[in-house]
Amino acid sequence: MSSENDLSPPPELTELERRCLFLAAHGRTPSEIVLETDLTMPRVAEAMRGAIDKLGARNVTGAVTRAVRLNLL
Repeated sequence: MSSENDLSPPPELTELERRCLFLAAHGRTPSEIVLETDLTMPRVAEAMRGAIDKLGARNVTGAVTRAVRLNLL
């Protein structure tokens, strides 16, 4: 896991990971993301887990915060 102060490049999020994080950052729940994107719940969960893992976060809130700090959203 990288820290915010290191010089490593930011992680590359997929378009789907970025979209799901963006919607979560704007208050959407996973159920609302499913309705808004026509994705399945498992696909949304997979995208969110991928983003959380890539960003070295513990949860969606941490992933959103880190993504914003890294100008990924």
